[in-house]
Amino acid sequence: MKSFRKHMAFWPLSLLIFGMLLGLQVYLKPWQQSEKKLEQMRYLPNGEYLRVASLGYRELLADMLWIQAIQVMGERKISDSSGQWLFRALDSITTIDPHFVRAYEAGGLALTTLVVLPEESNQLLKKGILNNPTEWKLPFLLGINYYYELYDDATAARYMVHASQINGAPAMLGTLAANLFLSARSPQQAADILAAMYRNTTDESAKKLLEVRLRLVLTERDLQSLEQVIAQYQKQTGHFPASLDDLVGSHLLTSLPDEPSGGRYIYEARTGAVSSSTMTERLTLTGRRRGK
Repeated sequence: MKSFRKHMAFWPLSLLIFGMLLGLQVYLKPWQQSEKKLEQMRYLPNGEYLRVASLGYRELLADMLWIQAIQVMGERKISDSSGQWLFRALDSITTIDPHFVRAYEAGGLALTTLVVLPEESNQLLKKGILNNPTEWKLPFLLGINYYYELYDDATAARYMVHASQINGAPAMLGTLAANLFLSARSPQQAADILAAMYRNTTDESAKKLLEVRLRLVLTERDLQSLEQVIAQYQKQTGHFPASLDDLVGSHLLTSLPDEPSGGRYIYEARTGAVSSSTMTERLTLTGRRRGK
């Protein structure tokens, strides 16, 4: 560890720290055994206490506890009860050293891959975002949790937007956020994101791709809007409209939208289905994991 090597240059003070940690290692020794590694975390003092007791050597103490934690995170699977102790260990480590970004990243992932504890993972990642606001990976991972684990597409999209606005974040996060808003049936927000990306992009090739994507998103927005109005018409009259023009005639719409790519909207009166002549399939976000 970098911080470990840095502090070892100060031998007298390091010996003092190692003396302080010797008692802690007595508690941690059973944790290194193959069985019940994390259950022994119950003997670990409170993270705030350890932070004060580190005598200013917080990074060194956090590194030593991290070495113990990554041994457990190397396991293929752990029980739910052990997962709670893993969360407590990670919470203590990040309380001792709030800027230990790797602990938030790896810990947040471990709490959803080794064990199904998305709420605890989210709690750890939110703590990391609060203490490390310039790290884009933390809101990115939080967005992934909300999408894959909690099926909350709208919240996932908001965290992706957050991540995309941090300096150094990949440009694709903006597109991913737009896709998530689409999945959450919020196409106007998706269109707003893509429009902003289009305005701020200087690369002509990228602008052309964004323009195509934006048109598709606007088409999806219109289709969802038409579907809602058709459903409203059916509720009021007891049957589907004979044509889209009936939506205007019934004053549910002031006018029919123009198809953004120059095509036309196709309506099937028998089923009430609406589609676009330029879109071969509706925009959706696939690949969500359903259960463990």
